[in-house]
Amino acid sequence: MARARYDVLVVGDAILDVVTPPLPRHEPGDRQSRVPALRHLPGGNATNFALAFAALGGRTRFVGCLGRDWAGIVLRKAYEAGKVDARLRISRSRATGMTVAVTFADSTRHLITAAGANGDLRLPDVPGSWIVSARHLHRAGYWWTSNLVGAPTVKLLARARKAGVVTSLDLATDPEGWPSPRRDAALSALPHTSIFFGNEGEVRGLAGLASAEAGAESLLERGVGEVVVHQGGLGSSVFTRTAVWSARAFPVAAVNPTGCGDVFNAAYVRASMAGLEGRTCLRFANAAAAWHLENLRRPYPTRRDLRARFAVSLSR
Repeated sequence: MARARYDVLVVGDAILDVVTPPLPRHEPGDRQSRVPALRHLPGGNATNFALAFAALGGRTRFVGCLGRDWAGIVLRKAYEAGKVDARLRISRSRATGMTVAVTFADSTRHLITAAGANGDLRLPDVPGSWIVSARHLHRAGYWWTSNLVGAPTVKLLARARKAGVVTSLDLATDPEGWPSPRRDAALSALPHTSIFFGNEGEVRGLAGLASAEAGAESLLERGVGEVVVHQGGLGSSVFTRTAVWSARAFPVAAVNPTGCGDVFNAAYVRASMAGLEGRTCLRFANAAAAWHLENLRRPYPTRRDLRARFAVSLSR
């Protein structure tokens, strides 16, 4: 294969997040809350990954779909400012995807998403030359890009693997609760997936098992190379066929939890591509997620940021 011009190709959702400051939990029933301000930020699993990977110095391409509206303009400018080479389909009839992220002081969230233009993204929108010239292909925003669910994602990942490209998949939580047909569609992609990312609930939900450990083992049996599990305040773990590694989280104030997993994923891939071993990749990724968690104004850290704040680097 010819030398890749880009490190990673990201395919998936383009969403603008409207984020609240952390709110106190309250009893059921109607409630009116006052906050100093609401922020809008780039969002969506794929968009966050692309911007975070580029901030860490990786050469990044992104394929997604926007609407003809102000939110689409904001996202387009974010890709340009973040030095992400974006190929963007423009929907003629749907608005840019948006999420209202209601954030609570205990770091839990209620995410309310209108997928919008993401539903127009199709497999032919991904240039074949971009697939085979990447070192890594990351598929994310799975459920919001509905025309890529199932067979199209399988074809995308299989083509990349055939070309010698490392692949990763982040499903996120199924908003329909993991019914069997949707689980089966997602599971069909696993034989073509080098790295599967998910939190403990997502690993359990996809595998249909009661524990994350058993779920990870089940996904490995279905052909995934490694399963990387987000564990919130406990840190993270990676499961392979021969070993399990874990790394603790960095304790920081929880200001911006939405997108932490995506930033973690980007940092983990960046560290893996730098040749770091499993536990060190986890530690670097935990640091990136911690930076995002405590930063609303500049949510995507650079390598210099992580070295100064958490004493982690890509050096072996």
